[in-house]
Amino acid sequence: MLTKNDIKALAKKYGFTPQKRLGQNFLIDVNVRDKLLKYADFSKDDVLLEIGAGLGQLTFECSKIAKKVIVVEFDKKLFSILAQLAQDFTNIVLVQGDFLEFDFKEFIQKDKKIKIISNLPYSISTPIILKLFAHHEYISSSILTLQKEVADRLVAKPASKAYSSLTLLAEFYSQIKRFFNISKNSFYPMPKVDSTVIFLQMRETPPVEVTNKNDLFDLIRAGFSTRRKTLLNALLAQHYKGFSKERIEEILTAAGIAHNARAETLRLSDFAKIVNLI
Repeated sequence: MLTKNDIKALAKKYGFTPQKRLGQNFLIDVNVRDKLLKYADFSKDDVLLEIGAGLGQLTFECSKIAKKVIVVEFDKKLFSILAQLAQDFTNIVLVQGDFLEFDFKEFIQKDKKIKIISNLPYSISTPIILKLFAHHEYISSSILTLQKEVADRLVAKPASKAYSSLTLLAEFYSQIKRFFNISKNSFYPMPKVDSTVIFLQMRETPPVEVTNKNDLFDLIRAGFSTRRKTLLNALLAQHYKGFSKERIEEILTAAGIAHNARAETLRLSDFAKIVNLI
């Protein structure tokens, strides 16, 4: 496990500076690393995909446990360092590039699902999570270290401040567990906020039945577009499907939902009921 001084020494040797804009906060707490891997419960038959390996704080331990570790690293300087550090590890596959452009089909077979592990860059954690859901058929589970605020949104309850369209999307695709929080002191450079480790078990089938899931997500996004408005007024403001006020009221009544209800008070099953009626 690299210490703060180890990272400084590598930075000096290879001439790199941790990039704040890329979320390069390296884990330096061996106890946190071991706890994370214990919760992940990887086995010798697993193929792992690590998003943003940094200097390999998780990579090399994972390679000792799993069958294969596919690493996607955006930073070219870190990638070159990783390539040197990993040259004796035959089960590590390094891919240089943006994970948001990563082609799952090139590296993974749908019938052999992988597991994801990552300390996600705070600035693009939501787009990465959305990509994981978009390619859920390739993934069995994900263990992610996130900014606490994003984790709060994923596990939020209806009517809470953190409850959002992301909450409902996550519920549709996965079963979520919140494992533990990590102090900002466990990273170097030290970020401004604490982190949370969450576990996403991808669902084989969604918890609600809808004819078209994209219609469901469109409805949810429209409903949450203006949190202070009722669902009725939010849909009108978004010109949702060109429906009139009377038409939306008719649908809400049929769904058993009050006309003054806000999106943040409704459950995934409520949105599914509405979209199926539409």
